[in-house]
Amino acid sequence: MREKTEHIIGYLEKRLSPEERKAFEEEINTSPELKKETEDFAFILKASEEFPLHKKIDVNKNWEALSSRIKKERSKTVALKYLRNAAAILLLPLLILSAVLLKKMNGLEREPAQELSVSATQGTISRITLSDGTEVWLNSGSTLSYPDKFKKGNRMVRLSGEAFFKVSADKKNRFTVVLSDSLSVSAYGTEFNISSYENEHATKVTLISGNLEIKKNNTENYVMEPGQVLLYDKTSNRFTISEANIAVETGWKDGKLVFRRSDMMNVVKRLSRHFNVNIQLEGKELYDYEYSATFTTETLPEILELLAKTAPITYEIIEREQSTDYSFPQKKIILRMK
Repeated sequence: MREKTEHIIGYLEKRLSPEERKAFEEEINTSPELKKETEDFAFILKASEEFPLHKKIDVNKNWEALSSRIKKERSKTVALKYLRNAAAILLLPLLILSAVLLKKMNGLEREPAQELSVSATQGTISRITLSDGTEVWLNSGSTLSYPDKFKKGNRMVRLSGEAFFKVSADKKNRFTVVLSDSLSVSAYGTEFNISSYENEHATKVTLISGNLEIKKNNTENYVMEPGQVLLYDKTSNRFTISEANIAVETGWKDGKLVFRRSDMMNVVKRLSRHFNVNIQLEGKELYDYEYSATFTTETLPEILELLAKTAPITYEIIEREQSTDYSFPQKKIILRMK
C-alpha cells in the first residue's frame, strides 16, 4: 500500500521516469480503482495549488508536509480522510473571502442608480464620458440627464438641446436618448447628432455611422442609414428623411460653424447660440437670403465684418444697459439688408 501511494504521488509530482510513467498510465487505464485513487490525490494537489492568494499559507510547504504524512500512512482510508480534512481547512479562508465579495457585489447591484445632470452654459461646449464608455458633446444651452451607472438592459439618457453621441457598442443593451417631444432615439453602438431645443419648432437627428431607430410615442418607427438626417416638425407632426451634410450638422462639436446655402434665420440662430448673443433680422427680404461660409477661430466682430464684406448685409451693435435688478441682458445685434 505504501509503495503504491508513493508511486501515485511520484506520478502526480512528475518524478517518474518516462518508462515508469508510461507503465503507470497503462495500469490506470485498466484499473478503475487505481484511476479513482489517483484522481483523489490529484484533487488534493489541485486544491493546494490554488492558495497563493491566501498570503499566510505556504502551498509548497503544506503539500510537502501532506505528502510526507501520506507516505507514512499505511491505510488508504486514513490517508484520504486526513488529506480531505486538510484541504477543507485550507479552502476555508478562500471560501469565506469569496462569500464576502459576492455579498458586496450583490449589494452594489441592488443599489439604486443616482441620477446626474450636466449642462453646457450659453456660449460653451461640454464633453462627458458615461459609465459605459459612451462619449457625449453638449452644445451651448443643452442639458443631459443620465444615471451614474447603467443597469443591465437599460442604457437610457434624456436630452434637452443639442448633443453629439459616440455610443459605446453593446449588442445586448440598447442606448436610448429620450427627448421632450415624445421622441426616442436608440442604437446599440454608433455616432449621431441630435438637435432638439424646446424653444425650436423642429427636432433634427443626423446619423454618421451605424444604424438608428427613432420612435414617436413608442408607436411610429423610423430607421435611418448613415449619412441621413431626419427632421421632425413639431407643428405639423411630420417626419422627413433626406441626405445630410455631416460637416454642417456636426462641425459645432469641433468649434466650427459651417454654413452651406443656409438661410439667414438658421445662420442667426447658430451664431446667437455659439456666442451667447441676441441677433435679430430686420426686413423680410433678409429671411430668404442664403449664405455659405466656414468659421473656425473667428471672433464675433470678425464674423460680422466678413458678413458685411461678402453679403449685402449691414449690422448694428446695441450696447447693453444695466437693468433695474443690476443685471445685464445679452448683447443685441441687428442685421439689415444694404
